[in-house]
Amino acid sequence: MSDQYFYPNIWGRSILTSAEEILGENGVKALLNLAGLQQYIGNYPPDNIRKAFPFAHVARLQQALFDMYGSRGARVFATRGGEATFRHSMDKYDKVQRAAQAAMSIGSVEVRHRMGLQFFSKFFNTVSDQVVRVQEDDAYWYWIIETCPMCWERKADEPVCHLGVGVLNAASFWATGGKRFRIAETKCIAMGDDVCVYTIDKVPLP
Repeated sequence: MSDQYFYPNIWGRSILTSAEEILGENGVKALLNLAGLQQYIGNYPPDNIRKAFPFAHVARLQQALFDMYGSRGARVFATRGGEATFRHSMDKYDKVQRAAQAAMSIGSVEVRHRMGLQFFSKFFNTVSDQVVRVQEDDAYWYWIIETCPMCWERKADEPVCHLGVGVLNAASFWATGGKRFRIAETKCIAMGDDVCVYTIDKVPLP
């Protein structure tokens, strides 16, 4: 079943190149060996947008980070990796980046943030098999993942989709012209929840 759901190759490549920036070449080799993904050592996915990087591989990389560095270390490294992955991917999807920038060039921080989250949820749903929707109340945005690659077939006692926190950190910063927000995963499929939910403060950090 897991091989029926994919990220674009560029996202798989970005996850690995980002990991290399943080862990170094030997660190990525160790990560791939631990994840049982030796086929990517010195052979990252191609730099294209074809949907061919399996969700199962995303999850195994995240689990390997946890096994190597523990809960706290995995959270730090995966969050940083998510931020770098967003930046790498936006460089690849240049037309998408320009369209988003044009759409979010006016309005308050909250308006730009709303438009950015809605834009990127549609983007994820279009170019990958990840299924995302956005909801809100007076205080928070809720980024809800119905089909999640980061915890695919994983079981855990705590939220484990830290890569997504990093992606949302970078996306929110980018959409609002440099504002930072408190973002936390509050529900996780790996914990037995029906969906993964990221709760995002509407008010920027000071």
